[in-house]
Amino acid sequence: MPRPRSFNDLARSCFLAIAVALVSSSVGAQMPSSEGADGSADAVTNLKAYAEYKMGHYDTAKEIWEGLAAKGNTTALINLSNMFTQGNGVSADEKKAFSYTQQAAKLGDARAQHDVGLAYEKGSLVDRDIDKAAEWLRKSAEQDYADGQFAYGVLLATGRGKGLNSVSEADRAEAIAWLRKAQAHGQTEAAGYIKVIEEQKAKPRE
Repeated sequence: MPRPRSFNDLARSCFLAIAVALVSSSVGAQMPSSEGADGSADAVTNLKAYAEYKMGHYDTAKEIWEGLAAKGNTTALINLSNMFTQGNGVSADEKKAFSYTQQAAKLGDARAQHDVGLAYEKGSLVDRDIDKAAEWLRKSAEQDYADGQFAYGVLLATGRGKGLNSVSEADRAEAIAWLRKAQAHGQTEAAGYIKVIEEQKAKPRE
């Protein structure tokens, strides 16, 4: 006779079934371009991995995400980055986490591009490089990612790291434009920066 299923087995099956049903019911939603023609199937697989992760089955989640990451799935890459950042089910490893973020950024993920841009701006895990910071933050901003628009606007507004007094009129105008876009997308700090930039603009140059 088959072994009776335990409560945990039943709960796990139900949880996974609900997860799959939620994604299956929204197959018509637009999927990230990096997921390709099999995007809806990958979304279901990603959600299965997330369900395993939330239940503490880190090895299973990691294995699923690694399989998706090998296919260029940026959601899986971001989740692997988070695992190694937080040290859940693996030894915390910031360098390995950042390598996954870099892969996702190169594949066009706006969140990852923002994070890579900030890393170059701050010199965190990479050598500080303002030009590369600007390049990655602009890529993120151009995808309508609010945090990317905000960070790129602030970078321009601060003279690309040189200070408010060194900002060109062109960079100041572009900074305000990006910050207004970030504000329109719900970025709450943008308004304060716009006010500071406009006040600085009104001051006569010495």
